[in-house]
Amino acid sequence: MNCSDPSQYEGHVVLFHGPGKPLAWQATQWSCPKVGEVLVQITHSAICRSDLHTHCGHRAVTTPTVLGHEIIGRVVALGAQAPEVDLRGHPIAVGDRVTWSIYAHCGRCPNCQAGWPQKCAKLFKYGHEPVAKDGQPSSGGMASYILLRPGTAILVLEPSLPDQYAVALNCAMATAAAVTRQGEVARRKDPVVVVMGGGYAGLSTVALCRAQGAGRVVVVETQRSLHARALSFGADAAFHPEDDSLKAWISDHSSGRGADQVMEMAGSSAAAQLGLDLLAVGGVLMLAGTVFPSPALALDPEALVRRCQIIKGMHNYAPEDLVLATEFLAHDGAELPWDSLHGGLFPLAESQAAFELALQLPGKRVILMP
Repeated sequence: MNCSDPSQYEGHVVLFHGPGKPLAWQATQWSCPKVGEVLVQITHSAICRSDLHTHCGHRAVTTPTVLGHEIIGRVVALGAQAPEVDLRGHPIAVGDRVTWSIYAHCGRCPNCQAGWPQKCAKLFKYGHEPVAKDGQPSSGGMASYILLRPGTAILVLEPSLPDQYAVALNCAMATAAAVTRQGEVARRKDPVVVVMGGGYAGLSTVALCRAQGAGRVVVVETQRSLHARALSFGADAAFHPEDDSLKAWISDHSSGRGADQVMEMAGSSAAAQLGLDLLAVGGVLMLAGTVFPSPALALDPEALVRRCQIIKGMHNYAPEDLVLATEFLAHDGAELPWDSLHGGLFPLAESQAAFELALQLPGKRVILMP
Protein backbone atom coordinates (compact mmCIF):
# COMPACT_ATOMS: atom_id res chain seq x y z
CA MET A 1 0.00 0.00 0.00
CA ASN A 2 1.39 3.39 -1.00
CA CYS A 3 0.31 6.57 0.76
CA SER A 4 1.28 10.22 0.85
CA ASP A 5 -0.82 11.88 3.56
CA PRO A 6 1.41 12.11 6.66
CA SER A 7 -1.52 12.57 9.04
CA GLN A 8 -3.77 9.70 8.04
CA TYR A 9 -2.60 7.36 10.80
CA GLU A 10 -3.75 8.94 14.03
CA GLY A 11 -3.63 7.28 17.42
CA HIS A 12 -2.09 7.41 20.89
CA VAL A 13 1.05 6.57 22.79
CA VAL A 14 1.62 6.03 26.50
CA LEU A 15 4.63 8.01 27.67
CA PHE A 16 6.89 6.87 30.50
CA HIS A 17 8.48 9.86 32.25
CA GLY A 18 10.42 8.00 34.94
CA PRO A 19 10.01 5.79 38.03
CA GLY A 20 7.22 6.87 40.36
CA LYS A 21 5.62 9.12 37.74
CA PRO A 22 2.23 8.33 36.23
CA LEU A 23 2.10 7.09 32.66
CA ALA A 24 0.83 9.78 30.29
CA TRP A 25 -1.79 9.29 27.55
CA GLN A 26 -0.74 11.26 24.46
CA ALA A 27 -2.41 11.69 21.06
CA THR A 28 0.00 11.55 18.13
CA GLN A 29 0.20 10.47 14.50
CA TRP A 30 2.25 8.28 12.22
CA SER A 31 3.39 9.16 8.72
CA CYS A 32 3.56 6.78 5.81
CA PRO A 33 6.51 4.37 5.85
CA LYS A 34 9.64 5.62 4.14
CA VAL A 35 12.14 3.56 2.16
CA GLY A 36 12.56 0.12 3.69
CA GLU A 37 10.00 0.72 6.47
CA VAL A 38 6.83 -1.18 7.36
CA LEU A 39 3.93 0.42 9.26
CA VAL A 40 2.16 -1.94 11.65
CA GLN A 41 -1.02 -1.36 13.61
CA ILE A 42 -0.38 -2.81 17.05
CA THR A 43 -2.99 -5.29 18.28
CA HIS A 44 -1.28 -6.63 21.42
CA SER A 45 1.65 -5.46 23.57
CA ALA A 46 2.73 -7.40 26.65
CA ILE A 47 4.33 -5.95 29.77
CA CYS A 48 7.65 -7.79 30.00
CA ARG A 49 9.64 -8.17 33.20
CA SER A 50 12.23 -5.73 31.85
CA ASP A 51 9.45 -3.15 31.38
CA LEU A 52 8.61 -3.60 35.06
CA HIS A 53 12.28 -3.16 35.98
CA THR A 54 12.35 0.10 34.03
CA HIS A 55 9.06 1.25 35.54
CA CYS A 56 10.39 0.59 39.05
CA GLY A 57 13.74 2.28 38.41
CA HIS A 58 15.95 -0.82 38.36
CA ARG A 59 17.02 -0.02 34.80
CA ALA A 60 17.92 3.48 33.68
CA VAL A 61 16.44 4.78 30.41
CA THR A 62 16.31 8.18 28.77
CA THR A 63 12.84 9.67 29.15
CA PRO A 64 10.28 10.28 27.90
CA THR A 65 9.98 6.96 26.13
CA VAL A 66 7.32 4.53 24.94
CA LEU A 67 7.81 1.18 26.68
CA GLY A 68 6.87 -2.22 25.34
CA HIS A 69 8.80 -4.56 23.05
CA GLU A 70 6.77 -7.78 23.15
CA ILE A 71 4.41 -6.79 20.36
CA ILE A 72 2.33 -8.22 17.54
CA GLY A 73 0.24 -6.37 14.98
CA ARG A 74 -1.02 -6.21 11.42
CA VAL A 75 0.76 -4.65 8.46
CA VAL A 76 -1.07 -1.54 7.21
CA ALA A 77 1.46 -0.04 4.78
CA LEU A 78 4.76 -0.93 3.11
CA GLY A 79 7.35 1.65 2.13
CA ALA A 80 9.31 1.52 -1.07
CA GLN A 81 11.89 -1.30 -1.01
CA ALA A 82 10.34 -2.73 2.17
CA PRO A 83 10.98 -6.45 2.73
CA GLU A 84 8.92 -8.57 0.36
CA VAL A 85 9.34 -11.81 2.33
CA ASP A 86 9.71 -12.68 6.00
CA LEU A 87 12.38 -14.73 7.77
CA ARG A 88 10.95 -17.97 6.39
CA GLY A 89 10.55 -16.68 2.86
CA HIS A 90 6.80 -16.10 3.16
CA PRO A 91 5.44 -13.04 1.32
CA ILE A 92 4.67 -9.99 3.49
CA ALA A 93 1.40 -8.26 2.58
CA VAL A 94 -0.92 -5.64 4.01
CA GLY A 95 -3.19 -7.31 6.57
CA ASP A 96 -0.66 -9.93 7.67
CA ARG A 97 -0.36 -10.53 11.41
CA VAL A 98 3.34 -10.26 12.24
CA THR A 99 5.95 -10.33 14.96
CA TRP A 100 9.49 -9.03 14.60
CA SER A 101 12.89 -8.87 16.26
CA ILE A 102 13.10 -6.42 19.16
CA TYR A 103 15.89 -4.63 17.33
CA ALA A 104 16.89 -3.34 13.91
CA HIS A 105 20.46 -4.01 12.80
CA CYS A 106 22.69 -2.86 9.94
CA GLY A 107 23.96 -6.29 8.85
CA ARG A 108 27.36 -4.85 7.89
CA CYS A 109 29.26 -4.02 11.10
CA PRO A 110 31.74 -6.50 12.66
CA ASN A 111 29.22 -7.67 15.26
CA CYS A 112 26.54 -8.33 12.66
CA GLN A 113 29.03 -10.11 10.42
CA ALA A 114 30.19 -12.24 13.36
CA GLY A 115 26.65 -13.48 14.03
CA TRP A 116 25.70 -11.07 16.81
CA PRO A 117 23.11 -8.78 15.16
CA GLN A 118 21.62 -7.96 18.57
CA LYS A 119 24.92 -6.20 19.31
CA CYS A 120 24.99 -4.19 16.09
CA ALA A 121 27.12 -1.04 16.17
CA LYS A 122 24.04 0.88 14.95
CA LEU A 123 21.50 -1.02 17.03
CA PHE A 124 17.96 0.34 17.36
CA LYS A 125 15.80 -1.32 20.04
CA TYR A 126 12.04 -1.17 20.04
CA GLY A 127 10.55 -0.04 23.33
CA HIS A 128 13.88 1.38 24.54
CA GLU A 129 14.47 4.58 22.56
CA PRO A 130 13.74 8.15 23.76
CA VAL A 131 10.97 10.20 22.18
CA ALA A 132 9.90 13.84 22.12
CA LYS A 133 7.18 15.28 24.37
CA ASP A 134 4.59 14.57 21.67
CA GLY A 135 5.62 10.91 21.49
CA GLN A 136 7.50 11.20 18.20
CA PRO A 137 9.08 9.06 16.88
CA SER A 138 7.35 6.33 18.88
CA SER A 139 8.96 2.90 18.64
CA GLY A 140 7.39 1.06 21.57
CA GLY A 141 4.47 -1.28 21.99
CA MET A 142 2.37 0.99 24.21
CA ALA A 143 1.02 2.77 21.14
CA SER A 144 -1.50 2.48 18.33
CA TYR A 145 1.07 1.96 15.56
CA ILE A 146 4.76 1.27 15.09
CA LEU A 147 7.13 1.88 12.20
CA LEU A 148 9.50 -1.03 11.64
CA ARG A 149 12.89 0.15 10.47
CA PRO A 150 15.10 -1.39 7.81
CA GLY A 151 17.12 -4.25 9.32
CA THR A 152 14.20 -5.58 11.38
CA ALA A 153 13.61 -9.32 11.08
CA ILE A 154 9.88 -9.78 10.37
CA LEU A 155 7.92 -13.01 10.73
CA VAL A 156 4.38 -13.64 9.48
CA LEU A 157 2.45 -15.53 12.16
CA GLU A 158 0.45 -18.67 11.54
CA PRO A 159 -3.31 -18.16 11.97
CA SER A 160 -3.44 -21.00 14.52
CA LEU A 161 -1.31 -19.12 17.07
CA PRO A 162 -3.47 -17.35 19.69
CA ASP A 163 -2.64 -13.67 20.10
CA GLN A 164 -2.02 -13.91 23.84
CA TYR A 165 0.62 -16.62 23.24
CA ALA A 166 2.25 -15.07 20.19
CA VAL A 167 2.83 -11.69 21.83
CA ALA A 168 5.70 -13.00 24.00
CA LEU A 169 7.51 -14.66 21.09
CA ASN A 170 9.89 -11.82 20.26
CA CYS A 171 11.40 -11.50 23.73
CA ALA A 172 10.84 -14.20 26.35
CA MET A 173 10.48 -17.15 24.01
CA ALA A 174 13.08 -16.11 21.43
CA THR A 175 15.58 -15.45 24.22
CA ALA A 176 14.85 -18.91 25.63
CA ALA A 177 15.48 -20.35 22.16
CA ALA A 178 18.82 -18.53 21.99
CA VAL A 179 19.82 -19.80 25.43
CA THR A 180 19.07 -23.43 24.58
CA ARG A 181 20.89 -23.09 21.25
CA GLN A 182 23.99 -21.53 22.77
CA GLY A 183 23.86 -23.98 25.67
CA GLU A 184 23.93 -26.81 23.11
CA VAL A 185 21.13 -28.77 24.77
CA ALA A 186 20.36 -30.66 21.57
CA ARG A 187 24.01 -31.72 21.06
CA ARG A 188 24.31 -33.74 24.26
CA LYS A 189 22.81 -37.11 25.06
CA ASP A 190 20.07 -36.88 27.69
CA PRO A 191 21.59 -33.90 29.52
CA VAL A 192 20.55 -32.88 33.02
CA VAL A 193 19.46 -29.24 32.82
CA VAL A 194 18.82 -26.78 35.64
CA VAL A 195 16.67 -23.74 34.84
CA MET A 196 17.00 -20.88 37.30
CA GLY A 197 13.69 -19.04 37.45
CA GLY A 198 10.09 -20.06 36.91
CA GLY A 199 8.88 -16.97 35.07
CA TYR A 200 7.78 -16.74 31.45
CA ALA A 201 11.31 -16.98 30.03
CA GLY A 202 12.24 -19.74 32.48
CA LEU A 203 9.23 -21.88 31.63
CA SER A 204 9.80 -21.31 27.91
CA THR A 205 13.36 -22.56 28.48
CA VAL A 206 12.06 -25.64 30.30
CA ALA A 207 9.70 -26.46 27.45
CA LEU A 208 12.36 -25.95 24.77
CA CYS A 209 14.93 -28.04 26.67
CA ARG A 210 12.44 -30.87 26.97
CA ALA A 211 11.61 -30.68 23.26
CA GLN A 212 15.32 -30.72 22.37
CA GLY A 213 16.02 -33.94 24.23
CA ALA A 214 16.94 -33.04 27.79
CA GLY A 215 17.03 -36.12 29.97
CA ARG A 216 16.05 -34.34 33.17
CA VAL A 217 14.99 -30.73 33.75
CA VAL A 218 14.78 -29.17 37.18
CA VAL A 219 13.58 -25.65 38.00
CA VAL A 220 14.97 -23.58 40.86
CA GLU A 221 12.49 -20.87 41.88
CA THR A 222 12.27 -18.78 45.07
CA GLN A 223 8.45 -18.61 44.99
CA ARG A 224 7.16 -22.02 45.97
CA SER A 225 3.70 -21.13 44.66
CA LEU A 226 5.17 -21.33 41.13
CA HIS A 227 6.63 -24.82 41.50
CA ALA A 228 3.55 -26.73 40.33
CA ARG A 229 3.37 -24.53 37.24
CA ALA A 230 6.96 -25.47 36.37
CA LEU A 231 6.01 -29.15 36.40
CA SER A 232 3.16 -28.48 33.99
CA PHE A 233 5.69 -27.11 31.47
CA GLY A 234 7.82 -30.25 31.55
CA ALA A 235 10.09 -29.91 34.58
CA ASP A 236 10.77 -33.14 36.46
CA ALA A 237 11.13 -31.33 39.76
CA ALA A 238 11.13 -27.84 41.25
CA PHE A 239 13.06 -26.61 44.28
CA HIS A 240 13.62 -23.50 46.33
CA PRO A 241 17.31 -22.52 46.08
CA GLU A 242 17.75 -23.21 49.81
CA ASP A 243 16.25 -26.71 49.72
CA ASP A 244 18.76 -29.24 51.01
CA SER A 245 17.37 -31.85 48.61
CA LEU A 246 18.29 -29.88 45.46
CA LYS A 247 21.90 -31.01 45.14
CA ALA A 248 21.01 -34.55 46.13
CA TRP A 249 18.31 -34.72 43.43
CA ILE A 250 20.71 -33.52 40.75
CA SER A 251 23.39 -35.96 41.90
CA ASP A 252 20.94 -38.86 41.92
CA HIS A 253 19.69 -38.10 38.40
CA SER A 254 23.11 -37.43 36.85
CA SER A 255 25.06 -40.42 38.19
CA GLY A 256 26.81 -38.01 40.53
CA ARG A 257 28.27 -35.74 37.85
CA GLY A 258 26.08 -32.65 38.34
CA ALA A 259 24.16 -30.47 35.89
CA ASP A 260 25.27 -30.51 32.26
CA GLN A 261 23.66 -27.13 31.64
CA VAL A 262 22.43 -24.41 33.94
CA MET A 263 20.23 -21.71 32.39
CA GLU A 264 20.08 -18.57 34.52
CA MET A 265 16.77 -16.90 33.62
CA ALA A 266 16.00 -15.47 37.06
CA GLY A 267 17.90 -12.18 36.90
CA SER A 268 19.78 -13.03 40.07
CA SER A 269 23.51 -13.22 40.82
CA ALA A 270 22.68 -15.60 43.66
CA ALA A 271 20.97 -17.92 41.17
CA ALA A 272 23.98 -17.72 38.85
CA GLN A 273 26.33 -18.50 41.76
CA LEU A 274 24.30 -21.52 42.78
CA GLY A 275 24.19 -22.64 39.16
CA LEU A 276 27.97 -22.52 38.95
CA ASP A 277 28.19 -24.69 42.07
CA LEU A 278 25.87 -27.28 40.48
CA LEU A 279 27.80 -27.66 37.20
CA ALA A 280 29.28 -30.96 36.10
CA VAL A 281 32.69 -31.39 34.51
CA GLY A 282 32.35 -29.90 31.04
CA GLY A 283 29.13 -28.17 32.08
CA VAL A 284 27.82 -24.92 30.58
CA LEU A 285 26.43 -22.03 32.61
CA MET A 286 24.25 -19.74 30.47
CA LEU A 287 23.62 -16.27 31.90
CA ALA A 288 20.59 -14.54 30.38
CA GLY A 289 18.42 -13.11 33.14
CA THR A 290 20.84 -10.63 34.69
CA VAL A 291 20.16 -7.73 32.33
CA PHE A 292 20.53 -5.01 34.95
CA PRO A 293 23.34 -4.19 37.43
CA SER A 294 23.88 -7.15 39.77
CA PRO A 295 26.47 -8.26 42.34
CA ALA A 296 29.59 -9.95 40.95
CA LEU A 297 30.09 -13.71 41.03
CA ALA A 298 32.76 -15.36 43.16
CA LEU A 299 34.76 -17.23 40.53
CA ASP A 300 37.59 -19.69 41.14
CA PRO A 301 39.62 -19.73 37.89
CA GLU A 302 41.46 -22.92 38.83
CA ALA A 303 38.23 -24.82 39.45
CA LEU A 304 36.81 -23.57 36.16
CA VAL A 305 39.92 -24.69 34.29
CA ARG A 306 40.27 -28.07 35.97
CA ARG A 307 36.58 -28.86 35.50
CA CYS A 308 36.60 -27.69 31.86
CA GLN A 309 33.49 -25.60 32.44
CA ILE A 310 32.08 -22.86 30.24
CA ILE A 311 30.27 -19.65 31.19
CA LYS A 312 28.37 -17.86 28.42
CA GLY A 313 26.27 -14.73 28.37
CA MET A 314 23.26 -14.36 26.08
CA HIS A 315 21.47 -11.05 25.62
CA ASN A 316 18.42 -11.10 23.35
CA TYR A 317 18.76 -13.39 20.32
CA ALA A 318 19.46 -13.84 16.62
CA PRO A 319 16.67 -13.92 14.00
CA GLU A 320 16.97 -17.71 13.72
CA ASP A 321 15.93 -17.98 17.38
CA LEU A 322 12.71 -16.08 16.68
CA VAL A 323 11.93 -18.61 13.96
CA LEU A 324 12.73 -21.52 16.30
CA ALA A 325 10.53 -20.12 19.06
CA THR A 326 7.63 -19.48 16.68
CA GLU A 327 7.74 -22.93 15.14
CA PHE A 328 7.97 -24.53 18.58
CA LEU A 329 4.95 -22.61 19.83
CA ALA A 330 2.95 -23.53 16.73
CA HIS A 331 3.78 -27.25 16.88
CA ASP A 332 5.58 -29.10 19.72
CA GLY A 333 4.64 -26.51 22.33
CA ALA A 334 1.09 -25.88 21.21
CA GLU A 335 -0.52 -28.03 23.91
CA LEU A 336 1.36 -26.57 26.86
CA PRO A 337 -0.69 -24.56 29.41
CA TRP A 338 0.27 -21.11 28.17
CA ASP A 339 -3.05 -19.79 29.47
CA SER A 340 -1.62 -20.16 32.98
CA LEU A 341 0.89 -17.41 32.08
CA HIS A 342 -1.78 -15.00 30.85
CA GLY A 343 -2.38 -12.17 33.33
CA GLY A 344 -5.24 -10.33 31.65
CA LEU A 345 -6.11 -7.84 28.90
CA PHE A 346 -6.29 -4.06 29.28
CA PRO A 347 -7.09 -1.28 26.81
CA LEU A 348 -4.12 0.97 26.11
CA ALA A 349 -5.78 3.85 27.98
CA GLU A 350 -5.61 1.79 31.20
CA SER A 351 -1.85 1.18 31.05
CA GLN A 352 -1.28 2.43 34.59
CA ALA A 353 -3.68 -0.14 36.02
CA ALA A 354 -2.11 -2.81 33.81
CA PHE A 355 1.37 -2.09 35.21
CA GLU A 356 0.07 -2.17 38.77
CA LEU A 357 -1.49 -5.59 38.18
CA ALA A 358 1.60 -6.92 36.40
CA LEU A 359 3.71 -6.13 39.48
CA GLN A 360 1.46 -8.47 41.46
CA LEU A 361 1.60 -11.34 38.95
CA PRO A 362 5.16 -12.66 38.73
CA GLY A 363 5.80 -14.81 35.70
CA LYS A 364 2.60 -13.78 33.93
CA ARG A 365 2.01 -11.44 31.01
CA VAL A 366 -0.49 -8.62 31.29
CA ILE A 367 -1.35 -7.50 27.77
CA LEU A 368 -2.35 -4.11 26.40
CA MET A 369 -4.66 -3.87 23.41
CA PRO A 370 -4.45 -0.53 21.58
